[in-house]
Amino acid sequence: MKRDIGIDIIKFFAAFLITNSHMEALYPQNMAFLATGGAIGDALFFFCSGFTLFLKPMGRFDLWYKKRINRIYPTVFVRAILFALLFNIHNDINHTILRGGGWFVSCIMIYYVVAYIIDKFMSNHLHLAFGIASIISIVAYFMWDKPENYTMYGNTYLKWVFFFLFMLFGAIVGKNPRTISGKKSLLLLFLCFITYYAIVIPSQRYDKINDLQLLSLIPLLGITYFTYSLFNCNKAKLLFNNKYINTIVMFIGGLCLEIYLIQNPLLKIDLGIPYPANYVVMFIMIIVGAYILRCCARIFSQTFSKEDYDWKKVFKAM
Repeated sequence: MKRDIGIDIIKFFAAFLITNSHMEALYPQNMAFLATGGAIGDALFFFCSGFTLFLKPMGRFDLWYKKRINRIYPTVFVRAILFALLFNIHNDINHTILRGGGWFVSCIMIYYVVAYIIDKFMSNHLHLAFGIASIISIVAYFMWDKPENYTMYGNTYLKWVFFFLFMLFGAIVGKNPRTISGKKSLLLLFLCFITYYAIVIPSQRYDKINDLQLLSLIPLLGITYFTYSLFNCNKAKLLFNNKYINTIVMFIGGLCLEIYLIQNPLLKIDLGIPYPANYVVMFIMIIVGAYILRCCARIFSQTFSKEDYDWKKVFKAM
């Protein structure tokens, strides 16, 4: 299967956006509003996951799901060990398994089960599955008991329903990878960004129009598609083929999960340096920490394997 360049670049930007959304304390007070994009980053990551997930036959569920566990949970367990040793953050095994990777890991492990069922019984009807999931999302939103000035992308289980749409959308695009020109994609991407924030900001701030934020799913879906389309144009591919840019994008994009898992305690460190140096240094610290986490997770995984240690694989950059 030929590697899709656009997916690698999207993972790179997803990692950046998710991290940036948690960096409010690093910005000057009058620029703190720039610490945003977390929901967009999550949507892009779920899109990429769905895009690649449905391209190959899944086979037997137990073997297929085991591969997903082996990819994610060594990192989750090592994260718990490192957090206890380095940051004095102690959690029991129940917390580590169920919530040790934050909401994202628990959510995607559930998504894998639903995705398998859809692939098994509706692989040729993904548009229908997307339609059903959309209806479920709308019904869930209006049935959910929500407080005033509710944020649908905030700390709520309701977003677990919404983000599955992006995994399904990624699967649809993956099986029908049609794109439009780079200039047109860039223009439409910009319009979707403007529309998304034009809906989200006022609807989350004023309770009377709070329910309008549900409409933000439409431009958010547009953002995922036009981002993919933009990074699959010829100019983007030429840029990506530069060996230095290629290496950076592949390295950071491949660390997307680890970047998400490692950043929380690091962001609490007071660097004592002004903006924007603190921002750059923190981002580098998170990338280095993510790489160390991945290497340790590979050692952990190989320790419980019958095979000898493969040190080249442990420290492999991508």
